[in-house]
Amino acid sequence: MINFKVKDIANLLSLDYKGDGERIIKKISSLENSDDESIIFLEKNEKNVSAGCVITRDDEKIYSKFPSAIISNNPKLDFFKFVNYAAGNKFSDIKPGISQKARVSDKAIVSETAFIGDFATVSDGAVIKDKAVIGNGCYIGFNSVVCENTFIYPNVVIRENVSVGKNCIIHSNSVIGSDGFGYVNEKGVNIKVPQIGRVEIGDDVEIGSCVAIDRATLDMTIIGSGTKIDNLVHIAHNVRIGKNCLILAQAGIAGSTTIGDGVIIAGQAGIVDHLKIGDGSIIMAQSGVIGNIGKNEVVFGTPARNRNEFMRIQAAMSKLPEIYKYFFKKIKNEG
Repeated sequence: MINFKVKDIANLLSLDYKGDGERIIKKISSLENSDDESIIFLEKNEKNVSAGCVITRDDEKIYSKFPSAIISNNPKLDFFKFVNYAAGNKFSDIKPGISQKARVSDKAIVSETAFIGDFATVSDGAVIKDKAVIGNGCYIGFNSVVCENTFIYPNVVIRENVSVGKNCIIHSNSVIGSDGFGYVNEKGVNIKVPQIGRVEIGDDVEIGSCVAIDRATLDMTIIGSGTKIDNLVHIAHNVRIGKNCLILAQAGIAGSTTIGDGVIIAGQAGIVDHLKIGDGSIIMAQSGVIGNIGKNEVVFGTPARNRNEFMRIQAAMSKLPEIYKYFFKKIKNEG
């Protein structure tokens, strides 16, 4: 439960309000569960929705239905700014310090303002910077660096020679810096290629649960600043991902592929090795990418092709039964 006046919420967000500014808001709600004590956001007109306050665009058709409204150019963003403020810092009860149950090398450098949880391991040469949080059961390999304000949830493995930037979040059971899948075949025997490269993760990156990011064979696997990676994603060795990308669940990116800035890779998409994916492109769900993609392209299907072309092909294929029936009947009549 919360307790805010509408006018105070608007003031917090530096926005204007309409209607009853004195109205008390006690809940943050979804559309399905809102009532006259709730605050919600709307980006378009919705039927049968009730709320005490709505954050929405300056559209009287929307806000006139509610006792009060806060006017925003980006309702969703401002709604969640308020959610973040109202919810408070969920990590505020984490106090700096090293658990007595942790194993921290005397050759590691740990900031006095960092936190190391129970049964965590911090190896030789590792550096944990100010206000970083290393959750219970994490492993930080030798010469790895975790920068300021980064939060690593329990049971994450960060292997040797990995750099994690500022303000990152890494969720449980992910592995950063695992060996790349590299082998040389000699007389039918697959011989492992040593993977001695590094992983560099930029600032403000979020990595979901059960993500595997492989170290480079010789050089560096890179995740650009601002990129967000969903659960169950695999990023192979030598991959370079640009800034502010979105990579959704179960996507896989094969080795040495370069992803530009602002790319969206939807769920279960697969990208083969040594490709270049242009800035701003979108790879739709379950697509199989086998060739380079230019800037701002939208592709779909396997093999992935321009979305509009793919849809035309699908439309034509849906008519094949009719075409078959027509020609079968024609051949039968002529016979």
